[in-house]
Amino acid sequence: MSEWTAYHEDNRKHALKRIRNMALSRQYKKELYLWINSYLDPFYISGSIAERKKDLDDPFDLLRTEAEKDLEFTVLRATSKDRSNSDVIMFESNLLLMFNLMLSDIRAS
Repeated sequence: MSEWTAYHEDNRKHALKRIRNMALSRQYKKELYLWINSYLDPFYISGSIAERKKDLDDPFDLLRTEAEKDLEFTVLRATSKDRSNSDVIMFESNLLLMFNLMLSDIRAS
């Protein structure tokens, strides 16, 4: 496992732990788990990019757009109580940041 892969895997695990400790609705928590386990998993993303390279010259932008849209759909599952906490909103933006950093590392490797 390369150094950047271990770093991003640690980020994924940290995000999952953080969700467990947040007071979120059951449905929203479930959707966040699914998003994190898909888009913050360096092995899944690397494989997805390798698979898409067969059909696309640059699969990175397409994957970035998919991740952003999926997170938007995930946020739709949030209740008003979930969205009333600014920590949750900051957490969501950090998820996208972690995804984009991982995508940059994959592109550079």
